[in-house]
This record gives sequence, structure tokens and C-alpha cells, in this order.
Amino acid sequence: MTSRELMDAALAKTKNSQAWLARQMGWTPQNFNLRLNRNSIRADEFLALMDVLGVDVTFTMRKTGEILKPHVSGHGRRLCGNCDKITFDTAAAEAISNSFYEDGVNEFNADGEAAELYVDSEGRYFMAEYHTDTSKDRLRTVQSSVAAAFVEKYGTQIEKGPKKE
Repeated sequence: MTSRELMDAALAKTKNSQAWLARQMGWTPQNFNLRLNRNSIRADEFLALMDVLGVDVTFTMRKTGEILKPHVSGHGRRLCGNCDKITFDTAAAEAISNSFYEDGVNEFNADGEAAELYVDSEGRYFMAEYHTDTSKDRLRTVQSSVAAAFVEKYGTQIEKGPKKE
């Protein structure tokens, strides 16, 4: 089974066209079709395609039944620092949500600020606060209730960009 066959099945279920899916991904329908014919869709692109179609793809470890999840890098630059005597590193943590492109046009808000929520391997939430003046960047820990409110406000899409018209 190829990625094209899986994608075609998902398109049939959702009643969408291949051209529609290509445009949702920011690709031309012709280029998308060519890549499907050549079977040159990368794994991350395939997962993004399935996500656009509303299909969840999971990988499960046979022995343990544990769901395998890829590392989710954040949009912002790497920050590393201590909060409450614990070292946090955005490169080692999973990005959950961010406020980049909040207005749909500018990467940072009017004050030159943006924030990104992370969770580390021990389940601790922390916020990376970015500024256009990089000397003001900082990390701070947050409670799970604050993390939940941040996710509710900004969603879980990590890679955002200016809205296309």
C-alpha cells in the first residue's frame, strides 16, 4: 500500500478532491500529483496531509502498546535556562501551543512579543517568552490550568504563518 492509496481512501471518505488538498497544503495540484506518482511524499508531509483531512495516524509499539510520538519542535528560537532550580530547554521539550502570528500577519504582537508553551519529559509545563529584542527572551514555569487556558486560546497548531488571501 502506498501513501497515495491511503490518501485516496481518505479523500473518498471526506468527499474532498486531490486539488483541494494540494491547495490546503500550499502546493499546486500538478506538483502534488507528480509527487504522488513518484511516491516522493515525506513522512511528515503525509502526516500533515492526513491531519488536513481529519485522519489521525498513530504508531504503536507492538510489545508495550505504547503510542510512538515524534518530537514536536517549537516555532521560536531555542531557549535554555533555570526556573525554580530546574533547567528547562526548548530543544528537549515538546511544543504544545504558541502565540506567533496571533493577528494572522505579524510573527510577534504589537509589543514585539510572542509566547510558546512547552511540556518537558517529566510533565512540567513552561512558557518561552520571545521578544524582537532577543536579550529580553526568558523562560518561566506555568501551572497546568494556565497551560490549558493558553491552549484553548491559541490552539495546538505550531507552524503558523501569515494568512494567505
